[in-house]
Amino acid sequence: MMETILQGLVGLSCLFLAGLGTKTMFAPKSMAGILNVEPETPAGLSTVRGNIGGLFVGCSIVLATGLVTSNKTLFLAVAMIMSVVVVGRLVGIAVDGFDKKVLIPLVAEVIMFSIFIGAYTQLGPV
Repeated sequence: MMETILQGLVGLSCLFLAGLGTKTMFAPKSMAGILNVEPETPAGLSTVRGNIGGLFVGCSIVLATGLVTSNKTLFLAVAMIMSVVVVGRLVGIAVDGFDKKVLIPLVAEVIMFSIFIGAYTQLGPV
């Protein structure tokens, strides 16, 4: 039962990241408010598409591969990426001050990190 729940949560996270990443790649201006960035030049839009959209889509592909191949180490890989994203947010809070717009993404990233660690530790052997 727990295995099914964890696989479902990883799958939902995978879909969430794929959707967010795809929209960021192909409609970065529409994501400006959600991502709290203001790209104003082609170079800025390219950075949003590549760095943010690419990160989300890449993580989604790794998670999907982990689900399809039952390779739980791939969940650990994405958990490590999420942990660095969380650290980056915490550094931002420490250096730049707290903005309530950061809270929802931070909580989502901590939740996803927890899901991926849980899936790594609780699912069957690789």
